[in-house]
Amino acid sequence: MSNWEEKILAFIERDIRENRLILPSLPEVAVRVRALTADDSCTPARLEQEIAKDAAITARLLKVANSSAMRAGKEVTSLKQAITRLGLNLVRSLVTQLSILQGMQGCRDKQRLRGFVAGGLKVSALCHALAQGQDHLDPEQAALAGLLHDIGKLPLRQFLDHYPKVRGNARLCQLIEQRLHPRVGALLLSHWNFPAELIQVAAEHERIGRDPEEQPDYVDLVIAANLIHYGTKRGRYAHLYGRTIPAMEKCALEDEGRAEQRLEMSRALLSA
Repeated sequence: MSNWEEKILAFIERDIRENRLILPSLPEVAVRVRALTADDSCTPARLEQEIAKDAAITARLLKVANSSAMRAGKEVTSLKQAITRLGLNLVRSLVTQLSILQGMQGCRDKQRLRGFVAGGLKVSALCHALAQGQDHLDPEQAALAGLLHDIGKLPLRQFLDHYPKVRGNARLCQLIEQRLHPRVGALLLSHWNFPAELIQVAAEHERIGRDPEEQPDYVDLVIAANLIHYGTKRGRYAHLYGRTIPAMEKCALEDEGRAEQRLEMSRALLSA
């Protein structure tokens, strides 16, 4: 890493530490839902009381519960029914996912944001499907890892838009963003008090050749999902074409329909 990249990273770390960089934050309802569902004594009724405070999230969970991806007979008409159908872990994941996506809406470049969200949802769905073939990994945690792996690009771009030495130089901004976003993403997820494995995903997902364990971890899932989504015949991963990638060797997409089903659920969540 060059001296000026180290300097930019130091500035961002300082601004995060001193709350001078405006970061997307999780709404209180999402923070409380994550805390509640982390408690083994949490019940659907207690979760219902908390989520019901947010009418928008309630409406979106109802739509997901009635989506074709989750449909199971009778239509769901109450939040309690939706929570029961979806399950606590999925509700936790969906509320977190929705909160993060809502927090991104402040991004000024709406077209770029749409591309960012679309790519994140696809990688998230693929991670969920890949994790279903791994007994030691949680598919919901994998889905969140896929959604969050590039999250560092948002505050980094915000910072670069106001950094005199690179402002207006789109190509240089893109290069810096690609090089630094893993570190910034890890800082942001630490700031949000997210689990260590998700912080690791943000920090290491660009290390395509990594091979730390025989069994895949969440970083491997994200690497494999990115390569499946973007491909290696052209584009950002073209230099990897024909190479053996450890993550791809460990992670097999056994049923692509599962990824499409998950993606449909995420789209239902956003379109309510």
